[in-house]
Amino acid sequence: MILVFFFVSLFLSCLPILPFATYTNISRPNCPESFACPTLTPFKYPFFNVTDTRCGLIKVSCTSKGGEIQLGGGSYEIVGKPDSDYRSSDTLIIRNTTLEQLVNNKSCEALMNDLTAESPHPLLYSISISSFIALFKCTKNPTSTRQTDAYFGPSDYKRYNTCNDYNFYYNYLNGTVPSDLPHTCQVVKLPAILPNTQGFDENNIFSLISYYSNILFNLSSTCKDCYKNGHRCDTKNGFAQCSDVIKEKHGWTWFKILGVLGVGCVAILIIIFLYLKRKAGRSKKAKYNIKVEMFLKNHEFIAPKRYSYSEVVKMTNSFKVKLGQGGFGSVYKGVLKNQSLVAVKVLSEVKGDGQDFINEVASVGKTSHVNIVSLVGFCLEGRQRALIYEFMPNGSKWMK
Repeated sequence: MILVFFFVSLFLSCLPILPFATYTNISRPNCPESFACPTLTPFKYPFFNVTDTRCGLIKVSCTSKGGEIQLGGGSYEIVGKPDSDYRSSDTLIIRNTTLEQLVNNKSCEALMNDLTAESPHPLLYSISISSFIALFKCTKNPTSTRQTDAYFGPSDYKRYNTCNDYNFYYNYLNGTVPSDLPHTCQVVKLPAILPNTQGFDENNIFSLISYYSNILFNLSSTCKDCYKNGHRCDTKNGFAQCSDVIKEKHGWTWFKILGVLGVGCVAILIIIFLYLKRKAGRSKKAKYNIKVEMFLKNHEFIAPKRYSYSEVVKMTNSFKVKLGQGGFGSVYKGVLKNQSLVAVKVLSEVKGDGQDFINEVASVGKTSHVNIVSLVGFCLEGRQRALIYEFMPNGSKWMK
């Protein structure tokens, strides 16, 4: 009973390890720590360049020149990537070749090429332009023009009125967006060049626009905390949440270590169980032997001589002649040193607490009958047990 209780207790103590040992996080792929594109510093989370979107939030496609990124439905060339801590914000320098061509042609479409792309995951990160000029695109008709001129004029906004359908108001030094903007106007944010750039002319709206943009990707506070703690963020049911990830590393990972520990724990339990079982068996045999020894000591008159197992083997000529099968074992013919014939009954197994062995010795030793043989001796050595009877050529009721 104690053995069973001990084994169950040990097994239950290992249960907390086993789920970790067998658990595999199937919600995340095996994501690399970083990846590199030609001429650019390595990218880390939240960027990814594999087909599985679960490895990051912002996809970058590597090219022979560097990389490309999708923003607002358009594809832009990545020409630079300042190094950062990869934990709060990342900046990419992109080149808008479409805007470049429109600016060089002084096309009105360039003034409507808004790059304020909305983040597909606003709960996780936002997108902004680090240096931009705000244009106000207002409907062009006599009534609206009078209203917008009166609104922007006092604030030194310049007006570009060459386009057919819209007037564009701008002030390079003032990039704020008024809260009470006229309802006929919309805001367009375009990347701006620096004032000391060659060709800068505040009166020429196209000279203020840059086709190179510094795009800033800002992680939300939830994602920042997730990343600091070694996790990654995603959305579930409209909320941002942290998720565990499986990182691509060489060598041993935690789930491998826990798996080995789990298997090792089970192996230890089996070893302990077998050890205790064997120990219990030995204890049982020891109790058996002690009880039989005490009986024989107290009843020496019943079994006058004790033989070793080697002597039993020798007297039976290695159990060469089998006389029959008794109640608890086989009976063999033997010869003692004095040339007396004996019948040796070799008991097959230990049963109970030795009482069967004692009963048979006592019964034979105390019985006196013409057809019942007397007990000559016995063998009790480890697991080997034998009873040595007087041999009767015509058989014996007892032996039969």
